Amino acid sequence: MGDLLPGRDDDGLAGKLAQARRRLSELDLPAAEADRLHRQFIAICDAAKVPDADRASGLRRVAAFLSTLDQVAVGRPPNKKPKR
Repeated sequence: MGDLLPGRDDDGLAGKLAQARRRLSELDLPAAEADRLHRQFIAICDAAKVPDADRASGLRRVAAFLSTLDQVAVGRPPNKKPKR
């Protein structure tokens, strides 16, 4: 039964994934953009569930996704630097 309890790394990753899911659901986006981001989120979740998945890689992926959500929320296209 102890095998079913999440480890410390799992807790951090699970919390970040929950945060990403919540934030994605709060965004009011055009359908195409919402679908694209949802597919990206599902891909991150699927990669995290693979047996022997690298937790550090999962944390990097979800951090990059959260950054994308930050950019979308303020109206900048993802991965674009703001104009100065």
